[in-house]
Amino acid sequence: MSKQPAKLWWGQPQNFNDRKNERKISWLELFYDLVYVAAISQLTHQIATHPTWQTMGYSFLIFCLVFWSWVNGSQYYDLHGGDSIRTRIYTFLQMLAIAAVAITIPDVFEGNQYGFAITFAIIQFLITYLWWSVGLYDPSHRVFNKFYTINYSIAFILLIISVFTNQQTSIILWIATLILNLTAPLIATQTVVTVLKERGQVFSASATIVERFGQFTIIVLTESILSTVGGVAELKNRHLDVWIVFILGILIAFLLWSLYFDMTSEQQTKKGYAYYQWLVFLHFPLLAGLSVLGACLRVCITSLASGISSETQWMFCISLATILLMINGITKIMEEDEDDRNYIRPVSRMLWLISIFILIIPMFGNYLTSFSFLALIAIILFIPVFIGIRSWVLFTFFSKG
Repeated sequence: MSKQPAKLWWGQPQNFNDRKNERKISWLELFYDLVYVAAISQLTHQIATHPTWQTMGYSFLIFCLVFWSWVNGSQYYDLHGGDSIRTRIYTFLQMLAIAAVAITIPDVFEGNQYGFAITFAIIQFLITYLWWSVGLYDPSHRVFNKFYTINYSIAFILLIISVFTNQQTSIILWIATLILNLTAPLIATQTVVTVLKERGQVFSASATIVERFGQFTIIVLTESILSTVGGVAELKNRHLDVWIVFILGILIAFLLWSLYFDMTSEQQTKKGYAYYQWLVFLHFPLLAGLSVLGACLRVCITSLASGISSETQWMFCISLATILLMINGITKIMEEDEDDRNYIRPVSRMLWLISIFILIIPMFGNYLTSFSFLALIAIILFIPVFIGIRSWVLFTFFSKG
C-alpha cells in the first residue's frame, strides 16, 4: 500500500501553516457541538431544581470544565483537523466522553464525585493526547504544544487523584485542574508570539472559530427557550398572565440574542494571539451566565403564584449583568467598520448603565412579583436594542452623502 492511500484513510494532524482563515464549518463540527447540549441541560436542570448559591457555584465550576473541553476540541479541529478517519474517530471519542460526563453530573450534586472525575479524566486524556500528537507528527510544533502537554498532564493526574478522595477535596482538585487547563495558553503566550514573529506569522482567531463561538452561544441560549417552555408546561392552569409571562421569557432570550449577535457578528477579532485569548476567556462567564439565566427563568415561571425568592432574583440579575458586560468586552476585541460602530458605540455605553441598574433591582425585590420582575427585565433589555437599531437606521438610510 502506498503512503498516499494510507494518509487518506487515516490521516495526520493538519499542519499549522496550512490552516485556513475562512472555511465552511463541517457537519462533524456541528454534530460535535450538539453533544454539549446534554451536559448544559443537566447543569441548568440542577440550578432550576435547587436555586441556591452552592448549586450555582458547583454548576459554574463544572460548566467551566465542560466548556474548556469544547474550546480545546474546537480549536484543535480548526488548527489541525480535517476530513480523515483519524479526525472522525477522535471526535467521536470526545463526544462519547462528554455524553458520559453529562450522565454523571447529577451525581456530583448528590455528593458522589467518582463518576464525574473518571469520565472527565477521559476527555482530559484525549485532549492532552491530541495536542501532544501534533508535535509527534510535526516536530516544529513542539515549541508550542509543550505548554499544553505539561499543564494538561498534571491536570489529568489531579483528576485521577480526585477519584480516591472525599467530595470537598475533589472540588479543590477540580479547581486546580481548571486553573492548570486555563493557564496553559497564557503561559505559552510569549513563546507563541515570539516564535511566530520569527517565522513571519501572526496568530489570530480564524473567522470560522469566531463563528463556532457564536453557534455555541446559540446552543446555551436555547436553554432559556427550553426553560420557558418547560416552566409553562408545568403549570396546570394557564391563564392569560401565564401566557404573557411565556411571551416575556421568549422575548428576553430574543433580546439577548439580538444584543450578542448585533454587537459581535459579521466581525473578526483584531489580529494577535492575545485577542483570541480574550475571546475565549470572555465567553466563560458569558455562557455560564446564560446557563444560570435559563434556569432562573424556569424558576420565575413556576413560581408565578408564590413569587420568586430574593436569592433567585440576585442570581438572575448577577447573571444578566455579567452577560451584558461580557458582550461589551467582546466588542472591544473585534474589528469594526463604520456600520458596526454606529450600532455598537451607543449600545456599548448603554450596557454599562443598564448592568448597574439591573444589579439594583433585587434590592427592591420584595415589591416585585414574577410577572413584574420579568416585565421589567424585558423593558430594560429592549432599550439598548432599540437604541442600536435606531442609530443604525439613521446612519444607513438618512446620513448625508
